Amino acid sequence: MKTTPKVSVLMPIYKTRPEHLKAALESILSQTFKDFEFVILNDSPEETTLKDIVLAYEDPRIRYVENKQNLGVAASYNRLIELAQAPLLAMMNHDDIAFPHRLEKQVAFLSSHQETGLLGTGYKKFGELNRFKNVLNPQNDKTIRSSLLFKSSIHHPTIMFRKNIVTAHNIRYNENYVSLNDRDFYYEMSKHTKLANLNEVLYKYRFHKDMVSKRHRAKIFNEQCLFHDKYFKDNGIELTIDEKFVFDNYAALGRCKIKYPEMLKAVASVLEKIAKANQTGGFMPEPEFSALCARYLLKRCLNAAVFGKINSTALLAQTQMPVTPNHLLNFLNFAYARKGL
Repeated sequence: MKTTPKVSVLMPIYKTRPEHLKAALESILSQTFKDFEFVILNDSPEETTLKDIVLAYEDPRIRYVENKQNLGVAASYNRLIELAQAPLLAMMNHDDIAFPHRLEKQVAFLSSHQETGLLGTGYKKFGELNRFKNVLNPQNDKTIRSSLLFKSSIHHPTIMFRKNIVTAHNIRYNENYVSLNDRDFYYEMSKHTKLANLNEVLYKYRFHKDMVSKRHRAKIFNEQCLFHDKYFKDNGIELTIDEKFVFDNYAALGRCKIKYPEMLKAVASVLEKIAKANQTGGFMPEPEFSALCARYLLKRCLNAAVFGKINSTALLAQTQMPVTPNHLLNFLNFAYARKGL
């Protein structure tokens, strides 16, 4: 009688390069932790070569499945969740590489931290772009949850999570999103469990010029605005149309260029309003959330110093947020003060 595996590794594939697919497959099949099933969902069923590559491994842990037609990545994630048999589910990208101890270390952590329902790891960038850079995200739940309004502090293909939580609360990936389905997923999970990251690089993430983040920037920006709307509604934050525009386009967007003092003041005002709402409503941990809002204000002050030559000394002196000193910004503000700016 076949026993239920402890982990289901879930991997959608779509027009994957054969050499990349083989590397991804072998990195999972050679894991030090052995008690898993490897559920591989082909979202490009016309690519019969991919099926041949997968089944050539003849490993009984592999479960190969095909979509009848292309569903997209979020819908494929959701189907994989339904197909999974194990209590722990681990995501895997079709062109990346998992380090040999990845599953072992994630299973060990979740086994000893029952309060944590979703766990990521550090990762190394490799490939055509941004090669060889190691990334370690925050480890603790309070910092991770506090960041979700602004960014994702968990790298999606590294996650392992508990199936009973997504089942009990009907949590699924938002199929209307091209890119933000992962952050939305973490946000929904955070309502019911703690989130964490291992402070160790256990994954190699391939960067290339055809990545979703580089092909769909306008759509991703729209998704960010929709996510902000949902977040604010969930947590009782009421922004005016103008405040929402400032938050979406300047406070939360790293590529913005602040060239006028009035815009920097508007950014400070909306960040202060959101921080105050949390201090009153307590929807995110404090002081972590207010500290993050303060860091984003500092980032935008640096942005304004570079692109608008704006001296933010007076603005920072007036804010109630816990702003910490920034040597570069202090230097620029001092230089602008000398020039009378």
